[in-house]
Amino acid sequence: MSTNRRRATTWLALTGLMGAAAITGSTGTATAASAEMPVYEVRSVGRTPDEAVALQRAFGLKDVQLAEDGSVSFADESTYLRVPGLDLGAGKPDEDGAETAQTALDVEALRRLRAIPVEDATKRTLETLRGIGLLPADATPTAGQTTFEIVDANQKAVLTAPLDTAVSFAFTLDGVPLEGPGAKLRVAFDGQGAVAGLTYATRDLVKTGSVPVLGLDEGLERCAKVLGSSVRPTDVSYVYEAPPLAEKVDRLEPGFRCDGVNSDGASVQAVIVGAAVDARLPEPGPVDPPREQGSFTPQWTTRIDVGSEGTGPCSGLPWTANNLASFNNRFTAAGVPVQFSWVNQNAWERDFKDPVFPGGQDQLYADDVDMTYWQGHGSPTGFSFAGCSSNTDTFLSNNDARWGNRDVEWMSLFTCSILQGTSGGQSWATRWGRAFRGLHQINSFDTVSYHSAVHGGKFANYLVRKPFLFWNKPMKVRDAWAQASIDTQPASVRWATMGPIGGGGLANFNDYFWNKGPVGPDTLPTSGYWRISGTS
Repeated sequence: MSTNRRRATTWLALTGLMGAAAITGSTGTATAASAEMPVYEVRSVGRTPDEAVALQRAFGLKDVQLAEDGSVSFADESTYLRVPGLDLGAGKPDEDGAETAQTALDVEALRRLRAIPVEDATKRTLETLRGIGLLPADATPTAGQTTFEIVDANQKAVLTAPLDTAVSFAFTLDGVPLEGPGAKLRVAFDGQGAVAGLTYATRDLVKTGSVPVLGLDEGLERCAKVLGSSVRPTDVSYVYEAPPLAEKVDRLEPGFRCDGVNSDGASVQAVIVGAAVDARLPEPGPVDPPREQGSFTPQWTTRIDVGSEGTGPCSGLPWTANNLASFNNRFTAAGVPVQFSWVNQNAWERDFKDPVFPGGQDQLYADDVDMTYWQGHGSPTGFSFAGCSSNTDTFLSNNDARWGNRDVEWMSLFTCSILQGTSGGQSWATRWGRAFRGLHQINSFDTVSYHSAVHGGKFANYLVRKPFLFWNKPMKVRDAWAQASIDTQPASVRWATMGPIGGGGLANFNDYFWNKGPVGPDTLPTSGYWRISGTS
């Protein structure tokens, strides 16, 4: 039984709202109305201007951004996720003819990096928030370090350097986890102990009653219904979902967090569905007309563009279409064409497979744009199309990936465990190193990720947003991925980015999106690989 399940079961038992049959999980005697859980009313959303100023002063920040939705954020451009580099001047033009700038890793500077102890970071965060009355109730801090790793061409470890120490908070409501973009508090300290990054997005809630809920066994059945026939649920636990602050809700009801594996063995993005007896399940959107087997998009080689694909309700992910749309719409608004966007049965494995392998056609899709964004289920060795399509098969293996030999710079995979540290005796570099044939970065996760309808839009916005005075500047690609993941994922989720290292330490770790800042030249991994990873 998971910790979250034990906590919720204990709460229900102590309050007298759960019968003995439901505690044991027996479906033979438990009824749908045998238990109730609290409902929480939203009293206020986000922080006030005075509270934002209090955060700025207490943490010694030069500025903070208070968004319209009430979230507060800060990122010190000079220190946030900074990786030391050496300017090597202009590089070879990109395949689109765009100018590039060469940057090498400063290995000696990386070796000198230090981070403050997690105990010190935690203590300072708690004392500071408590001192200004902004330490949330029922919030538990966990601290960890963002790390930068280098391995050589033989995957032998060269160094692991700490970039910062981050304190992230996990929220609960009467012992039941509260998770989502609307329950985020994270403070990151640089090596000198100064705050380099801050994210604060919460609602003030008050208990206002209760609602009948299904038992956990019935919850497992509900999860199975939502996840579909291609997924085997492995665990269900009670949770409250905190949607983005921009999403106007007046109350939060209990839900089930559904975990599982699909028929390919890939880990399922965690999905939250309602636990109330009368909760409405997510409904599939309109079905797109099927793709034709011989269809293809124009091959653009002289423009900047992006593409997106993902598996949705057919793989148990109800909000994929919304998430891809948020990614597409933000780029479109910035004047960047979206060359392709396929979802559900129209998302094909062959679109990511190199043509050197039978059926592969990534030269028409995933490798024919500057950035490809994918959402679906994944594992350390690839990502899955099971339940949606089998064209040419249901699983894109790391062995089928050869990216960047045509166009793509950044492969952004919103899925699970792609960049897990070690799996099956193989490191992240061993598993995915062969994919780099001109590719600059793979952005993904070290752990299981949570399903989201807004991650893609946040990622795109951080990449292409326009500056206003001293803030809102575009972020580097890896930083944008990290921040979008911090904004949308629970503290337990670890994001990651990897890339190749060429001769002389040449690497694309500081890339911006095109026309938003410097971009490095295509680099082959002749000297090794780098990886950055951190907590959400």
